[in-house]
Amino acid sequence: MKGLVWALYVMMQDPGAAATPSDRMPVDSSPAFTGVTYLNKASCANDAATFTKMPARDKLAGAAPGVNVAYVCVIQPKPGHYRE
Repeated sequence: MKGLVWALYVMMQDPGAAATPSDRMPVDSSPAFTGVTYLNKASCANDAATFTKMPARDKLAGAAPGVNVAYVCVIQPKPGHYRE
């Protein structure tokens, strides 16, 4: 996968928030890039799983009670690789 890397993203999930009073589904934020990239999928997936499993008290400060944090891996172009 020349020119591509695996990137670690974080998502904040507030299960108590709802778009409308009749909507009871959890509201997820857009994934935010953490600035960390990996050359292989396994390394990224391992870190994402490790960080997601951490207790909220160890990875959150100043967030509303009940907010969850999940980490995901996304393949993306290597920074600076694709230019016009």
